[in-house]
Amino acid sequence: MSAKAIIALLKRYLARGDTYRFTGDPLLDELRDFEKIATLAVAASTDLATEAQSQGLYADQGCKDLTVLLRTALKLAPEDAQRRSRLVRELPSLPLAKEAMYAGTISPRHALVVSDAVAKIPEDRAVEAEEALVKHAPLLNPRQLMYVGKRIRTQLDPEGAYRDEQEDIAQRSVKMGKDHNGWLHFTGILPPVEGAAVEAALHALASPRSGEDTRTPAQRYADSLTEAMKIALATRELPSSGGLRPQIIITIPYHALLTAIGFGDTSWGGPLSAHLIREMACDANILPAVLSGKNVPLNLGRSKRTASPGIRTALAVRDKGCAFPGCDRPPAWTEAHHVVHWLDGGPTDLDNMVLLCSHHHHVMHQQGWEIVFEQGLPTFIPPRWVDPDQKPLRNIRVELDLAISAG
Repeated sequence: MSAKAIIALLKRYLARGDTYRFTGDPLLDELRDFEKIATLAVAASTDLATEAQSQGLYADQGCKDLTVLLRTALKLAPEDAQRRSRLVRELPSLPLAKEAMYAGTISPRHALVVSDAVAKIPEDRAVEAEEALVKHAPLLNPRQLMYVGKRIRTQLDPEGAYRDEQEDIAQRSVKMGKDHNGWLHFTGILPPVEGAAVEAALHALASPRSGEDTRTPAQRYADSLTEAMKIALATRELPSSGGLRPQIIITIPYHALLTAIGFGDTSWGGPLSAHLIREMACDANILPAVLSGKNVPLNLGRSKRTASPGIRTALAVRDKGCAFPGCDRPPAWTEAHHVVHWLDGGPTDLDNMVLLCSHHHHVMHQQGWEIVFEQGLPTFIPPRWVDPDQKPLRNIRVELDLAISAG
């Protein structure tokens, strides 16, 4: 049967449009069968590409090599053309993988994973490795099979596996830069152990904070990275930078800070709106400076921390972490928020402050929530769009203690 006959047969199948007949297990079986058909089609195409390679057809068509021929003549994506060329080159030396692929039991991607793994195995153990990989391949997806290949490598060639790990670790990198809006862009790759540490931290910080958390997973992980950096800065254990401990320095005119109209600049490039800087100033060191008309410092005042260590301790005892209803963030992951902003004359006292995690700090500033104190405990009043009755809410950790003490 020619390829054209197979195409015609498939077209008749599609024209029927009766896939609705399949349900449950028969539907799954049909999906599996067509996946096998796709694999067999690539196997047949690989044989034809092998013949094209042997005839030098790529040169006749003005192409550099078989990959370029497949990319231009078949309009394959570059990565797909490269994979097809690899099958032509590598399958002849992998008889077991080729047999499995030509039987439709493993996909072309599986066959290439086998090839990659066997290529790193000592020659005297290569057949043994191929047998093990082909045996496991039908039960695994390509990524899982890749993991099996690494396990086999560590067993058959432990020194080579360790050498590869060291070479991979040398490739670690993080690159970052800012766009014209001041947004930080970064890309990076980390070795498995260090990557696992970062994953563990971000997973822990990225969990939804309550049933009302509407952030996307991507937003939650962005927030978790920022939160992790704030925790690191708060430990005071980072090495100094330019004679000072790591910090974010923002310069803004006093009038703009008071009125939330205008902007300020960060030491790493800005600007930031005055409204956002007011939000950041809830839990920051404020260093008054008198500048000349050319912004030359003439006199510096003393830095004043809005929440002293004693106040922070008292807040931690009272609020037990982020006080927002439903949040479970511990005290170390919170910021001290002034109910009446410090810039508006609010005192740095226990009855004017509350601990909030970074996310709920933003919520308080942007979504119209209010905080009142009842029996000395922070109570949250939701905006009407959240609760038309504006029923007061407390975090269960605080509420439970109140109930126990009242009993």
